Amino acid sequence: MPEIMAIIEAANTAYREFIDSHPDRDIRIAVGNAVKFLTADLTTAAELTAPTREG
Repeated sequence: MPEIMAIIEAANTAYREFIDSHPDRDIRIAVGNAVKFLTADLTTAAELTAPTREG
């Protein structure tokens, strides 16, 4: 699903911009973990909805 992939890409782009701002280590780790979980959840959602879009 292209919409879900666009959200993942936007989250990763925003995270890279966040890292460029040199946040504190603990905050960087917390946000990084949140982005990883978001990406995993959205990837799963895309996989689960793919069969419904195909048929």
